[in-house]
Amino acid sequence: MSDQKMSQSARPPSHASVFIWLFAVSAIWHYTSSSSDIINYWFTYNPKITPLVFLSIGSAFIAACYPTRTWALMTMCVGQLIAIFLRFPFVADHLVMELFLNFAILISFLSVAIPKRTLKVSVEELFAIFSPIGRWLLIIMYFYGTFHKFNPGFMSIHSSCAVPFIEGFPVVRDMLGPGVLEYAAIYGTLILESIAMFLLLSSRTKYFGMLMGMSFHFIIGISGYGTLAHFSAFALALHTLFVPSGFGERIYNERLVPGILKSETNFRIATVLFITLQVAFALHLATSRQGYLVNSLFALFAVTVMFLVFKYGQVRQGDAPYRLKSPLLALNVLPVWFFIYCLSPYIGMGTGGVMAMFSGLHTEGGVSNHYIVRKPIRLFPYQDNVVYFESATNPSLAKLAEEGQGVVMFDFQRHITYREQLALPLTVRVNDQRYPLEHPDQLIEFMNEHFTEQSWLERKYMSFRVVDDPAPKQCRH
Repeated sequence: MSDQKMSQSARPPSHASVFIWLFAVSAIWHYTSSSSDIINYWFTYNPKITPLVFLSIGSAFIAACYPTRTWALMTMCVGQLIAIFLRFPFVADHLVMELFLNFAILISFLSVAIPKRTLKVSVEELFAIFSPIGRWLLIIMYFYGTFHKFNPGFMSIHSSCAVPFIEGFPVVRDMLGPGVLEYAAIYGTLILESIAMFLLLSSRTKYFGMLMGMSFHFIIGISGYGTLAHFSAFALALHTLFVPSGFGERIYNERLVPGILKSETNFRIATVLFITLQVAFALHLATSRQGYLVNSLFALFAVTVMFLVFKYGQVRQGDAPYRLKSPLLALNVLPVWFFIYCLSPYIGMGTGGVMAMFSGLHTEGGVSNHYIVRKPIRLFPYQDNVVYFESATNPSLAKLAEEGQGVVMFDFQRHITYREQLALPLTVRVNDQRYPLEHPDQLIEFMNEHFTEQSWLERKYMSFRVVDDPAPKQCRH
């Protein structure tokens, strides 16, 4: 009886609450590790986006403080779904993954609460339903994170985005000869991501897959090239979906863990202090454009999580079975949907949000630079025509003209119709044909020739990156 009356401060954290806390913290980091976002949406009020930013931060803050409470998890889930969906499709790749995961959490809750006619559903019960979906999201991310990179944009030291990341460690760069570090970064990325993916597929090898994958994202998150704590923290959180069910209890029983942190109230205070540091370092990043504080906090966070996984992440007797299939059969459609969504560049659909970040992939204008998919499979027409800018008055388009980059016609139409008023004069090229647009009647003629009807669903779903050369000369995206 005394065990049943045990206060929550004396209970070890469950696997579910460990993941929820890490997920919530990573969601906050998305909005506290980008100087441009902080300046544009914190210091400057944007009526369409600023409320969504603080909705996301606030709902994630609640879940981080109360990771054992279902109401807190659902507050974060609904808050993130609203914030991401209303900004979709103009969101980062990992936010697309978060959208899928939060949708899985919501469906899990409804699948239990509606039949039982109660809101009293434990986070552990929900976790058993949605956690296999999160595991597949990470595995699929590794698959496409490797597959998309089989192109000259990534595999050349002159344009590979692996090079500036590894050059963010000047001591390591100076220790090795020219070219050695660069090729080690390129092929090391391909090897590490592919091996980690295969290791995560088995309960016998997932421990080593976690260590490899988390080490890889640790390097990304602390590189002096930028501040990617948001993406790396989310990746670390997804890796903890693979730890054994007794993970939290083992940490709780560790004598080296301060007793003060075993109190739920004290841990909540520590959480508030940690998130306060996230916000404070974000303000420092925005005012100084120096990311070392953000990266240092992430490094401390990542090293702690990796050490705990290293020490307590192996499967032991009595742990729950490792599952890659949700007991809610319909929910298993989500990973399939996500897999097809990430296939979009090769079938003529979108190129944004498909795990192609930093890959150098080019599939626009009927041309593919992929070594395996040498010609796009034209199932959809959205990438057929590319608009390049010779001169432009709009600053956003003038920057593209300066960089020699273009946009697909669908995105250009959507952009000037719904996001930014087009200023004349403008000179563009489409399929090697030059269009000087100096007067409104010339613009109308151009629009009648090239613009097509766009449904709400198309505008809301389709996401595109700017178009680079098949063989770029520098890391673009």
